[in-house]
Amino acid sequence: MEAILNRRKQDLEDYYGLLGCDELSSTEQIVNEFKVRALACHPDKHPENPKAVEEFQKLQEAKEVLTDEKKRKNYDLWLRSRIAIPFSEWRALSDSVKTSMHWAARSKKEPMLEAAKDPDLADVHEENLSEEKPSESYDYWHHRFRWAGEAPTGLLQKFRNYEI
Repeated sequence: MEAILNRRKQDLEDYYGLLGCDELSSTEQIVNEFKVRALACHPDKHPENPKAVEEFQKLQEAKEVLTDEKKRKNYDLWLRSRIAIPFSEWRALSDSVKTSMHWAARSKKEPMLEAAKDPDLADVHEENLSEEKPSESYDYWHHRFRWAGEAPTGLLQKFRNYEI
């Protein structure tokens, strides 16, 4: 129990960060990022680097998980749950963890922009946005209001993030 409470986020696997991708990246983007990083740390290219094999194996594991739809779905669920155990251990526990942690998972990140399906509609939408102007009588006092308070302690932040 002590190991779980004292584990830091930096100690856990971050496959997206390792490959330089995002949760919204496509499989093609992930494969391309893997190729670029694999060339940079491949053991055959850098025989003098003793950590090259370990780094390359981590990259391969990240690509393997993120390019398989089922494994990626499980990884995303683990990542959003922010549970303080490594993904490999969480995957070994499989169903028992998922059923008891369903309430703790954050929702999936949504794209900031939606792709326009019809180019003609995209032009019309842009024209409508440029024509809209705020009314002169609108009061903006709420934009200047800020809540003031003390910064939360580390223990309170861990509690709020379901890390305790």
